[in-house]
Amino acid sequence: MDALSRATDEQVRAVCAAFDAVEWPLGRDGYAALAEELGWQPKLETSSGVQHRSSYPVSLPTVRSLVADEAISQVTIAVSDKSDDSAALSQAAISLRDAVQSQLGAPSGQQQGDPYWELGNGGRVWLKSVPKKVLLVVEEQRFADVERAEERLGIDPSRNPGTADDNR
Repeated sequence: MDALSRATDEQVRAVCAAFDAVEWPLGRDGYAALAEELGWQPKLETSSGVQHRSSYPVSLPTVRSLVADEAISQVTIAVSDKSDDSAALSQAAISLRDAVQSQLGAPSGQQQGDPYWELGNGGRVWLKSVPKKVLLVVEEQRFADVERAEERLGIDPSRNPGTADDNR
């Protein structure tokens, strides 16, 4: 198992601190300033999202953001190399979790093995291990409020609304 390249602890802490300090809703202009502060380079902007390229030492340094009602609703940041080596991905996830925890404290909970942290401003930060890489996902307050409501109601987070799987 070779160690995967990943975002540095300092880079991860900077992202967590930046999003913990924002005021929701975060409009496009405020997000552009935050992205510049984090060293992300603009790549593409559409009505439904914004893409940046981070300076993180990973194979695909992408930052994808969803926009709803002209405000950022979710930001997904690639924080590890892409790899088929599940052991190396697991080790990267542990190191990245430690980096997030050093900024935000102990995780507030987890779903399907992925830890999340509640932010003081109502947002939520996830560390998600997906096939082939690790992502840091930031959710704005409204998005996080929907997830919290679903959790209180016991709605299965893996359901697919509007499909046959919606009956779980």
